[in-house]
Amino acid sequence: MARIVPVIAIGLFVTSFAVNIGLMRKFDRLIKPLSSKANISPISALSVVTCTFSTTTGYSMLSDGLNEKMISEREVIATTVISSFPSILSHFFTFFIPVVIPILGLTTGAIYVCLVGFAGFLKTCFGILLARLWLKDEKNFPSLLSATHDNTLIEDKRHALNISAKSTYKMLKRIVPTMFITLFLVAVAMELNLFDSFSTIFEPLTNILGLESEVVLISATEIVNTYSGLILAGSLLDKGLITRKGVLIALLLGTVVSFSTRFVKHSLPLHVSLFGSKLGSRTVAVNAAATLVIHVSSIIVLLVI
Repeated sequence: MARIVPVIAIGLFVTSFAVNIGLMRKFDRLIKPLSSKANISPISALSVVTCTFSTTTGYSMLSDGLNEKMISEREVIATTVISSFPSILSHFFTFFIPVVIPILGLTTGAIYVCLVGFAGFLKTCFGILLARLWLKDEKNFPSLLSATHDNTLIEDKRHALNISAKSTYKMLKRIVPTMFITLFLVAVAMELNLFDSFSTIFEPLTNILGLESEVVLISATEIVNTYSGLILAGSLLDKGLITRKGVLIALLLGTVVSFSTRFVKHSLPLHVSLFGSKLGSRTVAVNAAATLVIHVSSIIVLLVI
């Protein structure tokens, strides 16, 4: 823990500072061409770009465009799916790289990040396909794109440092206690041989799949708390109680099992508040179904190889 926390703190601070002074805007060039090829309107393309920095802000742009009748309901659904990879990209620099990789280790963490990123990329491709099918007869207005892209940035670097320090401290206040408690409970459980008892219970199921019983333990923990699941996975991997493949499957399995709860608790309220109950529910349903299919497919591939 003494080794991991400083790495997480430095990573969170550096990436937060980069966002505050606008360095993350360099990724706009990667997302704009991808958005334009999807046959979506400029305001939707701008929403996709903005999701790299803030999903809520990006979706708010879609809501405004819908209310002004500049975009259709189908375009809203397709654009939210297209925004999957840009949204994950923002988490790369605020969660996956500074938090996940230090906890899971460079190799396992990098593979997991790539799997999540690839899943987001596949969702984006699916969204582009939807847009091309649904919006092929709709007209775009290219001149709208550039006017509103200038979000306010923190130009004073000293002020940006202060803001970044505060956000890093706020994140560490949530992560460190969870990490300490989880590692403490893991140590106690190992002393009491509870893992052995738990492994015996799920041994028939995991034997069928050719996996360690710790996979179920990690998945169950991740369902309750993402940080705890990651920390437990990293701890068991470090002690040689689970393989790298087992960790990857466990984390993806935890995401699949808990995805319905997460979508209901987090995505549904946001989407309904922005797009209304009917369209918001449809948007969440399409995104949830795509996520489920892709993650289940990833787990099957990992089981086979």
